[in-house]
Amino acid sequence: MTNFAAATLICLLVAACGGSSPTPTSTLDPFLNAWSRGDWAAMRRLVSRPPADFVSANAAAFKALGVTHATFTAGPVVQSASGDRAVATVTAHYTLPQIGAFAPQTKVRLVKSKRKGRWLVSWSTRTINSHLGRGESLAVDRSWPKRAPILGAGGVPLTTTGTVVAVGLVGERIKDPAAVKTDLIMAGATATEVDPALVLAKAHPTQFEPVFTVSRARFAQLKAAGGPHNVYAVPGTQFDLQTARQAITQQLSDQLVGAVGPITAAQLKALGPPYDASSIVGQRGLEEIWERQLAGTPTTEVNVVDSTGAPVVRLATHHGRPGRAVATSIDPRVQRAAENALAGDTHYVAMVAMRASTGKVLAVVSDPADYEFDGALQGEYPPGSTFKVLTSTALIRQGLTPDSPASCPSTITVDGETFHNAAPDESASTLEQAFTVSCNTAFIGLATQHLQASDFTAAAGLYGLNHTTKIGIPALMASVPKPSDEADLAATAIGQASVVFSPLGMATVASAIDSGRARLPQLVTGAADDRVKPTRIPADVLTDLRQMMLSVVQSGTAAGTGLPAGTHAKTGTAQYGTGTNLKIDGWLMGYDGDIAFAIVTQNTGGQDGGPVDGPLIARFLDALGPGA
Repeated sequence: MTNFAAATLICLLVAACGGSSPTPTSTLDPFLNAWSRGDWAAMRRLVSRPPADFVSANAAAFKALGVTHATFTAGPVVQSASGDRAVATVTAHYTLPQIGAFAPQTKVRLVKSKRKGRWLVSWSTRTINSHLGRGESLAVDRSWPKRAPILGAGGVPLTTTGTVVAVGLVGERIKDPAAVKTDLIMAGATATEVDPALVLAKAHPTQFEPVFTVSRARFAQLKAAGGPHNVYAVPGTQFDLQTARQAITQQLSDQLVGAVGPITAAQLKALGPPYDASSIVGQRGLEEIWERQLAGTPTTEVNVVDSTGAPVVRLATHHGRPGRAVATSIDPRVQRAAENALAGDTHYVAMVAMRASTGKVLAVVSDPADYEFDGALQGEYPPGSTFKVLTSTALIRQGLTPDSPASCPSTITVDGETFHNAAPDESASTLEQAFTVSCNTAFIGLATQHLQASDFTAAAGLYGLNHTTKIGIPALMASVPKPSDEADLAATAIGQASVVFSPLGMATVASAIDSGRARLPQLVTGAADDRVKPTRIPADVLTDLRQMMLSVVQSGTAAGTGLPAGTHAKTGTAQYGTGTNLKIDGWLMGYDGDIAFAIVTQNTGGQDGGPVDGPLIARFLDALGPGA
């Protein structure tokens, strides 16, 4: 073959394969590939006369859409008759949060350079989207459905609309971050709320960064508080009045039900899309725990908007779903009666009331409300002599009766540890009398004589206490560990050692004695514990405990406290702390009619549970009236 013929053949082969001559596709393909990677600089090099805002316009489009993945598919490239222009219909395949696939079509136009013969993209904002004009931008707009309600007994709403106070930070005003953190935590915020807020306040020093939300009444308390930890006075804090949903009572708003307010940085990180920095979300309690169910999901639109943010063209719509109500057993009348009964008491008090025949929780009060947790549901308090109900249960199951003999010496020593009675002049000759006057030494004597360590855990199991509580909100009923030795058994018998109860757990015991069946408490409808069947309490246990609990009110440690006739109860006084001057918590558990209750007053100043808690429960029961 001649050199000429060989050269001709090579040229033909090159031409058949596209050769080295530039084509629209040789520019379009790398342009789309760079677009899918968000490589704006590589795209810009393939554009004819790119505008100054080329990079920012493309980046803003991806950011506005929240693109998590993108690819671009080109249809056939159509050249003009003159051969210096071309156009291809391109389908964008975006993956967007909450929307998923979004596949708009656009047109990519190309021109052939006259000097170098190179094809370049003739770019405008309409290359990004065919509806996107100059000065316009893409936007993802979310419209949240109306927040679903939290309901109480009978479907009565537990929430209403009112004014709340958002407590937050402004970074440029903060002088001492450590002091700000201390004061916010003292006011009721948590470290997980404060720490990210401080970081954001430093990063955006002129912006208001919310930390948590309080009611106006709680804000007034914070503002008036004395001492060095007045969060209102510390430089850097700011308080914004907002109209928001809140619970129908102060207690429910501060604890069980919670409230709604501006999303915090920690919540935004935990919740993720579709939430953003402008979202209003649940704060505390059921509002926070059931946030996703109550809020539903927003309807999301992809729009072209003008410079004012007004929609010009709607490109896509992804319909959300409405929120679903959270139904609870809380009875507003019973809740208000409980709150009113405890109003004005200066101690830390936690109380639960239940419907004995159903196990439904009717009222929950934890006062004051600035605890990080709900003491009525999550508190871990030594139950003191209220635990003698369980010790008595174990003794009765071993064959003892209210008439079984007992002695009540002033002290008793077990394995070298000496135990005392609350009052030196207590006397009792039977189990019932020991229960009525709450004689510690009598119960220790009977327990060490008749019971084994396993009898205590068995008694707890009879009432359903050995159970991980699942009522729709974090809760603990009790912890009754197996005593490790004789001295530990003696302390356990009188509700000390390592035994702890919440008012919820002790009210569950009272409910079982009242109704005759151990039912796990029910609070949020549909929670896992709703499906656990009740168990029957042995008849002899019921008969004997009811008799002894009635005696406590008629002539024992709860007598003369104002409790209505027919109330059955057991008082308790629990010591805790270290040193010679131990602190005392006062307990009262029991029932009246179909209402079971338990209340603990912390650090009573030396007073026993009967005189401290009896008048409070009397006010509560009187407010409900007979047959509640």
